[in-house]
Amino acid sequence: MSRTVILTRREVFSSSHRLYSDKLSLEENKKIYGKCINSHGHNYVLEVSIKGAVKEDIGMFMNITELKEILKEKVMDKLDHKNLENDVPELKGIVTTTENLSIFIWDQLFPSLKDFLYEVKILETENNFVVYRGE
Repeated sequence: MSRTVILTRREVFSSSHRLYSDKLSLEENKKIYGKCINSHGHNYVLEVSIKGAVKEDIGMFMNITELKEILKEKVMDKLDHKNLENDVPELKGIVTTTENLSIFIWDQLFPSLKDFLYEVKILETENNFVVYRGE
């Protein structure tokens, strides 16, 4: 009998950014984003969860090493120690909120993990996090 489990891999990356929309005036940006219109950085904690049926013959549905390698190639190499607006071409013109960052990470991972990808969770601080499930 096959049972379904959720497997989560945690990674930490450091990135800098600023919250600013070119579609708004400076005053509107200040009102919405406050001091975050200035460049600043975060040590983000990323948790990527995949869901699948455990294969009886191997006792897992995906080797965690494979997930680690996918995360490194698709996310960590692109975001770690980078300025999100200047160093990540796919994020140019996008306000790099944690919400948008979670969607970006989902989109990077989905082609490789489409059968298993369940959830992307990003902790921007110890008190603030976003969860995205592809909806």
